[in-house]
Amino acid sequence: MKSPSVHPGGVLTLSIGLIEYAKKQGHTVEVINTLRSGFDDLSIMLRLEAGWDRAVKLFSALRGGNCNGVIIFSGAGFSFYERILLSSICKLFSVKDLFVIVDGWFLEIRDRVFLKRCWVGLLLQIPHKLAASGSRWSNLFRKLGVRSSHISQIHYWLSESFVISKNQKTIIPNKPLQFIFVGWMIREKGLYEILAAIEQLREKYKFTFTFVGGGTLLEDIRQKIRNSGWMEDISALGWVADEEFQQILSAADVFVLPSYAEGFPMSLIEALSKGLPAICTDVGGISDSLRDGVNGYLIAPRQVQPLVEAMERYLQNPHIVTEHSRIALEVVKTNHTAEANCKLAFDALK
Repeated sequence: MKSPSVHPGGVLTLSIGLIEYAKKQGHTVEVINTLRSGFDDLSIMLRLEAGWDRAVKLFSALRGGNCNGVIIFSGAGFSFYERILLSSICKLFSVKDLFVIVDGWFLEIRDRVFLKRCWVGLLLQIPHKLAASGSRWSNLFRKLGVRSSHISQIHYWLSESFVISKNQKTIIPNKPLQFIFVGWMIREKGLYEILAAIEQLREKYKFTFTFVGGGTLLEDIRQKIRNSGWMEDISALGWVADEEFQQILSAADVFVLPSYAEGFPMSLIEALSKGLPAICTDVGGISDSLRDGVNGYLIAPRQVQPLVEAMERYLQNPHIVTEHSRIALEVVKTNHTAEANCKLAFDALK
């Protein structure tokens, strides 16, 4: 697989973890690459060709009779229907599959018309097991008619190369708090809400904010920083190499991700793994690991004021960073260890 950026992203990170676990267990893994950047403007014909190529590869792999199970990562929209086709091929060969929907926009099916929900619910009967990365996911699957016995509660994980902090964050008196965002620089990640919050809070507080990530709004964010004279305290780095990224994340105090939709953001697990409390919108599976007022704050999407208020709580009372940091590290150990969750994934294929 080839990453679309220096930062590996969710599916690639999960895949690396699965391959690492499989090798330890003595399994052989064949990878059919489904990776594409969310910014690739591919025509429907090119997407159909790529999907057909993957279907042929899976058919050939299963026809050999040596495959004991398949793990399928799916998005929403076109990706979902293509991956359901792959799941159908598994069913044809009586090979069990685990179907993992990683795109938070899929959750919007709950607001669609009745016939659309029924149609998607029928398609979700095809996979052997569905992976739910949080209670919101498992509840949706059940509402769409999937039996609980066909749902596996599996949290996401990081690869072995990501170093988990041993100690909680400590706040240095009189040192400005350091906030950080990690992710694609697109509107749907809540970037304009972040900029508006920064503008309000800078009138009263001294703090820094670092944006890490690439995307369509990166240069717009940089221009805003220059035009506002924020260069001393606010920066937009783009994507950075893994070692530098981990250093930057470790140096930060609070993670911020006000996305409009998420399946479960890998960047949140990375932040919690470095002991960072987090401010995130209550979307996707986030609330299973981010507990409001315990290891961060859950806020409503597409709104500036809740974000301002959450950031202000830390700015007014920096000492709560340390307590929230301790719980953040505990949540990682409880919910997001690669060994335990990869085992659940492979067990779902038995």
